[in-house]
Amino acid sequence: MTKVTFYRGLREIGGTVVAVETEKAVCLFDFGFSVTERADSKVSLREGHIPQDYVRAGMLPPLDGIYDESCASELGLRPYRRGGKEYFFIISHMHIDHMGGLDMLSPHIPVYMSSDSLRLYRRLASQGELTYREHRNCIGVGYGQCFSVGDISIKAVQIDHDCIGACGYLIDTPEGSICYTGDYRFHGYHPEITEAFAETCRGADMLITEGVTVSSADVDMLACERPEVMRTERDLLSETEAIMRSSRGLVVINPYNRNVERVHELIDKAASCGRRLVLDAAQADYVKSFYPDDTVYVYAETIHGRSLPGGAGIVDRSMLLESPESYVLQLDYGDQYELFDLQGAVSAYIHMDGAPLGDYDPSFAKMKLQLAELDIPYHYLSLGGHAYPYFLRHMIDVISPRILVPLHSKRPEQVNSEHIAERILPYEGQTIEL
Repeated sequence: MTKVTFYRGLREIGGTVVAVETEKAVCLFDFGFSVTERADSKVSLREGHIPQDYVRAGMLPPLDGIYDESCASELGLRPYRRGGKEYFFIISHMHIDHMGGLDMLSPHIPVYMSSDSLRLYRRLASQGELTYREHRNCIGVGYGQCFSVGDISIKAVQIDHDCIGACGYLIDTPEGSICYTGDYRFHGYHPEITEAFAETCRGADMLITEGVTVSSADVDMLACERPEVMRTERDLLSETEAIMRSSRGLVVINPYNRNVERVHELIDKAASCGRRLVLDAAQADYVKSFYPDDTVYVYAETIHGRSLPGGAGIVDRSMLLESPESYVLQLDYGDQYELFDLQGAVSAYIHMDGAPLGDYDPSFAKMKLQLAELDIPYHYLSLGGHAYPYFLRHMIDVISPRILVPLHSKRPEQVNSEHIAERILPYEGQTIEL
């Protein structure tokens, strides 16, 4: 009998952990943090206790069979061991709320992800962006490729999201099929990829879908109509271009650095405005890893000892001050104080989904206060990576599953469709037999 157990991420945005268990294998997905609810950067991580403390803090689940011996022993859990049922993970994409706990797993447990996600993961590790340690037993899977573990067969299906490498999965078990969407959108650069995902997964017995965009306001999803006008990634590029063209001095941008395709597009957009986009070392590394033909420039003051991609040009502070109208500077919030020395040259600061991510983060108000003190014009050009409510329903309508399970939302009960036989809103720890 196939059992599906829902551990985390059911009525919150982040930390999704679900297990599909058969006679021979246990497939778990994803394994990230709910950082907005539980993490506190002011609390130091204790050497030798990092995975244990994440479990005790409620950021990771206390599950048998996934942690190493020392961690599991301290928590009173059964550690990961080869033999018996085969435990493995699948990861949908490289956002921290979906993969942040990957560092904490037993180093021996297999973890599958798209080949593009694995490429980004290795670059994140090389740039020191992981919390604990790099997980070495990761297996990259091509889009459309199938693999089997025990009696579970899985197909990695590409989907469009604001993180490069995103995919969902079609999971076949002896008792039926399960589609897991991960996160997705229809307003990105590749809506056709998300549409193809729905067609590939059409007829799945169970659909497990995200529902981020119905987390706040009241939404009657069954009454939603396709929006006549929809803001897209292309619109965000045009809005950014308008600011670049109207600004006489330096333009500073703060994008999320795992949204590699957006930064790639911004390089060309800046060039069309007669400007060079200058990146920090980590961002330049990520862009060059996926777009090797891009010409990248790195800001000398934010290298911080990191390795640079081959062929990167170096731009220092004096060059920005001498000719500010010729540049766009990508500046991570961790380097915010660099604005003290660039203040007189900056004409605009554009926050576009970089850290701090929103009002829930105390640093968000501090960032805006500092920009006001420096008299730097602030622009907020955000565009989420999650499907608008109509398109959430459209995905469900196309797949037409027998069972719908919405999660990764503060109000999953608002996710609905007339093309389902049953909808289940699970509680933490609930097991459903397929």
